[in-house]
Amino acid sequence: MSAGVILYGETTRELYGAWHARVGATPTIPQTEIQPLFNDIGLYPCTSQVFEMLHCARECNTRETDNHITFGEFCVFATELRRYYANHEKDPNAGFSLPIQVSKVPEKRKKGELRTQRSTTSAYDIFLGGSCNPTTWRQDVAIPHFKSQGITFYNPQQANWVPEMIELEHQAKVTSQILFYVINEQTRNVASMIEVSQYAGSNRRLIVVLNPYPGPDHKINGEKLTTAEYEDLQNAMETVQDLIERQGIPVFNNIKVALNCTTKVLKENLSIEELGLKDQAQPVRLAHIQIGDKLIRLREAFDTLDSAKCGKLSLSEIKMAFRIHVHRDLSAHDLRAICSSHGVNAPISDLPLDQIFITFDEFCSLVSEYKNRQSDQNKGWDNVVSKTVHFLSSVIISPFSKAASWLGNALFPTRNRTYSASNLGRRGSSIRDVYLGGSLGSAWREQIAIPGLKKSGLTFYNPAVCSSTRLIPIEASAMDNSRVLLFVIQANTRSVSAMCQAAYLIGSGCNVVMCVQHIPQDAVLDGEVISKLAVKDYNRGRSYLSDFANREGVPVFDEIQEALECVIHKCKASK
Repeated sequence: MSAGVILYGETTRELYGAWHARVGATPTIPQTEIQPLFNDIGLYPCTSQVFEMLHCARECNTRETDNHITFGEFCVFATELRRYYANHEKDPNAGFSLPIQVSKVPEKRKKGELRTQRSTTSAYDIFLGGSCNPTTWRQDVAIPHFKSQGITFYNPQQANWVPEMIELEHQAKVTSQILFYVINEQTRNVASMIEVSQYAGSNRRLIVVLNPYPGPDHKINGEKLTTAEYEDLQNAMETVQDLIERQGIPVFNNIKVALNCTTKVLKENLSIEELGLKDQAQPVRLAHIQIGDKLIRLREAFDTLDSAKCGKLSLSEIKMAFRIHVHRDLSAHDLRAICSSHGVNAPISDLPLDQIFITFDEFCSLVSEYKNRQSDQNKGWDNVVSKTVHFLSSVIISPFSKAASWLGNALFPTRNRTYSASNLGRRGSSIRDVYLGGSLGSAWREQIAIPGLKKSGLTFYNPAVCSSTRLIPIEASAMDNSRVLLFVIQANTRSVSAMCQAAYLIGSGCNVVMCVQHIPQDAVLDGEVISKLAVKDYNRGRSYLSDFANREGVPVFDEIQEALECVIHKCKASK
């Protein structure tokens, strides 16, 4: 026992050693230390995976806040990530590297496969994209650095800009080895964020610096941001980070570090993914893997046996919960070792299984220790247990209500939709016909899209039922597992985050249908009249997205009903 934490064997001892070295003898670890702790043991979750851990941990334990995890939860997440890494190392082509998108259009799969190329015949080494006027980061920092290193670059921010430069800029983007983008707090960055998301989806070699907006009342072009606009822009910047990291690419928050890393990549002929902590980069691995749902499964198994809701189970009940979760039994030797971990030493024939009580957090540690242990005598029994437990689970496990309410249909699809029994996947993994992406805060899904899809007998996923502001893997998997992706960008919303998601998916070659509505002058958003400069910025982003969609052969409509009819036609044609 270490400071009240029960260690069940070699795995939990090793993990507690890393935990103690990072935060000492404390029962929880704060959000800011979670990613560094994983890095300490050679694991590299992305930011959205950390948010998924926090959200699922909160829902599993009815916490008021989601700013920490416990040691037991850390053990679950660490051992699951290790398992994924080990499987990936055994077979890098097994589908773990990047998400598999069922909506990908076959002829588009080979587009933009430039990110992993180590040399090209580019006219320029670097394209300097991102925030423009009034920013001076190109002239002040980037250009002097690249000149000193003999690295060629294209600068689209020209004082004597003329329309003829549009084609030059386009060619520079297409042919440059690395797209170097800075997205900072001095502009709204709407078009730049959409552009970066598109290139992330297209597998381009990206180095991106994101500098967050300081908060409400921050001024852009002399105009104060309202709280609502600040939240929309900051959420969009976080979405961009999630989309880039989803491709296994580190994201930077310091331009000088990013410039040094760019130089190293070019001079040493590296891939961007090879940058590590020694370069002051934050590496990410298998960023699309769902990790939070593993904790949900554990909680379900525990609660199934905790009929009195007292928060503890006897070891005999833990044995049952373990079987439900792992699909095999703890051996007599395992049970004796567990008793010993709780300070009780007894012969195998006389273990006091009904006298030792274990909390949910201890159950997490216990499962992390024993889940991947397997003796030969257990292997033959596994298939029988697995089938029995699958039947028992379907009969006796009631959905874990709080988790279900948050994760919504990503984990617990409602049965009144047109799902067949075989598609009742519980991790966002069941295939749907349509993903209803786009603007939030209005009822277009409930009033127009969902009735039309139900009438046509089509299945769908509604992301509006989920509360996370980050694109966590559980929710992103619903996009990956939808045949057609409908994105509606309404005139009464900013919808920058949704436009970034759409651009990423179009860049990935997915089967997307768009409805894009421009914001009218003097529009009222969130109860306030939006300025002319803001209207111009948000509509520039809409125009950029529409043009990109048209170039990629993605249908773009003005009216939601027209877009919905196109979606229904695509679904029926594919069947």
